[in-house]
Amino acid sequence: MKRRMRASAISVLAGLILFSVLAFSLIGCDEEPPPPLPECEDTLDCPDEHVCTGGKCIKKVTKPKYECVQDDDCPGNKICQDNKCKYECEADSDCASNETCEGYRCTKKPECNVVTVNFDFNEYYLTSEAQRSLRANAECLKQKNPAQIVIEGHCDERGSIQYNLSLGQKRAQAVRDFLVDMGIEKSKVKVISYGEERPVDYGHDEDAWAKNRRGETVLK
Repeated sequence: MKRRMRASAISVLAGLILFSVLAFSLIGCDEEPPPPLPECEDTLDCPDEHVCTGGKCIKKVTKPKYECVQDDDCPGNKICQDNKCKYECEADSDCASNETCEGYRCTKKPECNVVTVNFDFNEYYLTSEAQRSLRANAECLKQKNPAQIVIEGHCDERGSIQYNLSLGQKRAQAVRDFLVDMGIEKSKVKVISYGEERPVDYGHDEDAWAKNRRGETVLK
């Protein structure tokens, strides 16, 4: 009888132990953790300079904003420089030597011509008309910037050869000195007299003589 009771107790104890092991095993198995809550639902939930993407606040990646890419993007007479609309110039000094600033844009200066000046009979002083012409010549020479300038002095046929050579020299020097005063580099200017040797008009009247009394500026 005692043996049966002992066996029964052992059987009950074994069952309890097995139940405890199974229960402990069931309790020790965790379920998968729930997914984390999203950081945001829309961009309003994020700090400045951030956007809501996939439930997370991500910093914005902004591209630089250019004012312009080409000249056509700019208003008025402005041009596109370094992606900004600017005036190309405000004064002639902002442009190349052969350009002028007009309407805030550099425009090529019109082609200029150096003109011949004339003198009164037996004189080498510059008339007011000759001075006006030489002022224009000086500006033209600055634009052209030749390597050398030759001023030729000429006379009409009246007077001796020697006298006319001397008078032609004085006329050429008068033209040179005026141009130098107007800002032309003196070292570039050479003077020469041809006296009566090279007339432009071979007539023998006052009209022809007036044309031959001259100072010519030749660019080299």
